[in-house]
Amino acid sequence: MNRILLVEDKRGMRTMLSTALGEDGWEVTAVSTGEKALTALRSAGIPFDMVLSDVCLPGSVDGNTVLDTTREIAPSTPVILMTAFGTIDMAVSAMKRGARDFITKPFELEDVLRLARRHATSRDSEMIGTSSVLGREVERAMKGAATDLNMLILGESGTGKELLARMVHAESRWKEGPFIPVNCAAIPGELMESELFGAEKGAYTGADATRKGRFELARGGTILLDEVSDLVPSLQGKLLRILQEKEYTRVGGSEILRSEVRVISASNRDLAGAIESGQFRKDLYYRISEFPVTLPPLRDRVEDIPELAMHFLRQCGYDNLKITDDAMSMLRMYGWPGNVRELRNIVLRAAALVPGDSIDTDLLEIGRAAPEGDGLLQEAARVAKAREREMILNALSETGGNRKKAAEILKVSYRTLLSRIKELEL
Repeated sequence: MNRILLVEDKRGMRTMLSTALGEDGWEVTAVSTGEKALTALRSAGIPFDMVLSDVCLPGSVDGNTVLDTTREIAPSTPVILMTAFGTIDMAVSAMKRGARDFITKPFELEDVLRLARRHATSRDSEMIGTSSVLGREVERAMKGAATDLNMLILGESGTGKELLARMVHAESRWKEGPFIPVNCAAIPGELMESELFGAEKGAYTGADATRKGRFELARGGTILLDEVSDLVPSLQGKLLRILQEKEYTRVGGSEILRSEVRVISASNRDLAGAIESGQFRKDLYYRISEFPVTLPPLRDRVEDIPELAMHFLRQCGYDNLKITDDAMSMLRMYGWPGNVRELRNIVLRAAALVPGDSIDTDLLEIGRAAPEGDGLLQEAARVAKAREREMILNALSETGGNRKKAAEILKVSYRTLLSRIKELEL
């Protein structure tokens, strides 16, 4: 989910924008002054994906200062300025200094949302990497984007399934509408029905007003059903009806609503196994997978790691930071059970700890145990470590135990190979 910093001193406007952005899929941090905005910018562990700020703010910090500070801390973060008619010249001047766009008050909420979506898409619209294995799947997905077929994106956690879904949305005929992601694994089963389809007033205890569901909010755009395999059986049947009949009703209601959305599903699980065990409906699987795409794990495209690592550094403002050859070799050797997401975390942690201008091997917190209780990640880590062991042992066998020649085969430094041999207790 993209994170946005909203800076607006008028309480009513701030509440209205926060609600609309939240319903549009943004994680909103809303503040009322420029001073609070600077605090939020400086204390954020990972930069915001976007800043939406009024130009005229109370106190000594106005929107221009918010812009300048954002450009200093996170140069790649888009800044959109809101301005009254009388301060358009000020906004145009700010754009010359780096603001991405501006919008004049009064405005329609949909215009703000469309502007935010466009700049979020332009910032995160590409899968980083030139490997053939990635290129084939991205090219396939772009061909699927030109159709209205239901797309299923498969891949391990952290491979970029939501990013690819956003790319498909941006290249589809639904691109002017909202992109609404839903994490099916994060919402309790008893709440998921109203979350997806909405609820009428009085439908259940606490329902004091009619509530729109995600399918209704996504009208004219795309809905992403992430981890779709976690849907409970009863909801699988309701989803199947929407895909077949293009209609649904809110919880507690009788009005038939039309489903006017592009549906993309994603999963990191083996759906064939889930079907075999009776946990997932076969007929629903065929409906959601009219156009399947599978993203490769990072360990299958290690040639993309240097470009990815440097992209994350630049994205977060570390433009002058370098990664030593030994550190880069270590990144290439690791099995990456957490995929691209894990790489980003490790690189940015190292950037936060580096005392100089280069990240070396001692700052790469690689190979730490998976969180206790996270069975999927622990299994992925076990598989990745086994693969790394096999690669090293094969190279050593091929060279008759000559470690220097094995390092050349593996395309890593001798120092890195010795470190991994010790770490893996070979």
